Amino acid sequence: MKIFTKLSNISTLTLTLTFILFSLSAFALSPEARLPDEAQEQRAMQLFLEVRCLICGGQVIENSNTEFSYEMRKLIRQKISSGLTNEEIKTELVKEFGEDILTSANQKTGRFFLWCLPVLFMIVCFIFFVVYDY
Repeated sequence: MKIFTKLSNISTLTLTLTFILFSLSAFALSPEARLPDEAQEQRAMQLFLEVRCLICGGQVIENSNTEFSYEMRKLIRQKISSGLTNEEIKTELVKEFGEDILTSANQKTGRFFLWCLPVLFMIVCFIFFVVYDY
């Protein structure tokens, strides 16, 4: 009889802890308020695809569930409703967070040198091996 009482207490405790753990999702981020104008909301959605989450390794903020992405989506919607253009919003984001906030930052010519380094290294190694006759 005592065994059944202990098992009952353990299963009740386990069930209680399970409910507590699953109820923590109630504290998750609330659903986002969309812009009332559909054209403005479409602009916001397009900007969400051009802005990266700096926390989750380069994922765009449209797909990210981090608090940073949530706040960025909220900020972009506020800036759109205040009348800023897409370029003005992107300029402000770059000014505040740096060029890595935009997905188009990888297309800058300044990073071309980084892509050429492996080829340059191979050429230097080839010259080294030819000169020293390895």
